Amino acid sequence: MSATSNGQTRGGAKHRSHPFLRDIHYWLGWLSRNFPSGKWDSHYLGRGYDFQGIVPYRDDPDLLRTNWQATLIMDEPQVNVFSEERNVSIYLLANVGPSMAFGSEETKLERLALLAAILSYSAYRAKDYFRFIGYTDEVELGFPKPRDQSYPLILYRAILNFDWRGKRRGGLVRAVSRLPNQKCLVVIVSDHLGQLDGTRRALRALKSAGHDVLPIILWDERETKFPGGWGFLPLQDLETGEVRHVLVSPRSRRILERNIAERKKEIVELFRGFGIEPHFFVHTSEDLEERDRGQDSGEDKEHRTEPSSRASALLEKDMAKLVRIFMARQARL
Repeated sequence: MSATSNGQTRGGAKHRSHPFLRDIHYWLGWLSRNFPSGKWDSHYLGRGYDFQGIVPYRDDPDLLRTNWQATLIMDEPQVNVFSEERNVSIYLLANVGPSMAFGSEETKLERLALLAAILSYSAYRAKDYFRFIGYTDEVELGFPKPRDQSYPLILYRAILNFDWRGKRRGGLVRAVSRLPNQKCLVVIVSDHLGQLDGTRRALRALKSAGHDVLPIILWDERETKFPGGWGFLPLQDLETGEVRHVLVSPRSRRILERNIAERKKEIVELFRGFGIEPHFFVHTSEDLEERDRGQDSGEDKEHRTEPSSRASALLEKDMAKLVRIFMARQARL
C-alpha cells in the first residue's frame, strides 16, 4: 500500500504474488511523527519495547510473551502486549453479521473479503501495521492475525467461511474500543442497515481519539429496489430466519425506494456531522449483467483460495471506486 501524509507519496510495488492482489495508494490528512520528509518507504522496528498491557492468550497468541504471573492470577493464559513502531497503522473494522450475507450471488461478505485481502496485502508490501477486526453484536476473535505474505489469502478465506448464523448486529462500539490510543487510519466496512445509535457512539469515540476514518457502505441493488411486476416476494430475516411474503406492486416499490433514500440521507448526515464523508459501494443490475458475461469455474465458495473471474469483475468496480476515493482525499490535502 502506498501511503501519503500531507501530500507526500510513494509508488506502489509492482510485484503481485496472486493475480487479484494489487497495491493501492492511500492518503492521510495528518503527519505521522515517524514520517521522514520527501519520498519514503515505510518500515518497522521489530516487536517494540513500549509495554501496552496484558491480554488473554487467545486474543494475541504468542508463547514468547507469556506473562506467567498474570496467568496464575487469572487462571487463564495471559500475554504481554508491546506497541510496534510503524509509520502507519491501518485498522479495518468490518461488519460480518447476517445482513452482510446478502447479495446478488456475490454477497457483501465476499466483497468485504476481497477488499480486506487487498488492503492487507498492500500494508504487507509497505511493511505498515494492519489489523482486521470483525464484529457482529460483539468482537469476533476467530479471525487470523498477520504473520507472513500468505496472510491476505488466509484472511480472505476466513471472512468467506465465517459462520454468521445466529449472530446479531451492533458491535461497532466494541470494535472501536480495541483500537490503540495513537492516531490510525480506520476503515469501516458495513451496510449500516440497523440502528445508527451505536454508529454515532463509535464515531464520537473515533473523532475524540483523532483517528482518520474512512467509511465504506456496501449495498446491493436488490435490497434497495423490488423487482418489476406484481406478486408476492418471499423475504427472509437473516438474523431470525423468519420469512415474510411482501406484495410487490408499484406502491410498495415507491415505499421501499423512499425508505432507502431516507436511510441513505440519515447515514450521510450522521457521518458528515463528524466531518467524515461516507462512500457507498452499490452493485447494480448493470454490474450483474456485465459479470454474467464472464466465466466462473463453478468452484465451491467454501474451498476458494482466490475470487472467481465473475467475482473479480465486480471487485474491479469496487477497487476503482476505492482508488477514486483516495485520489479525492489527495486533492483535498
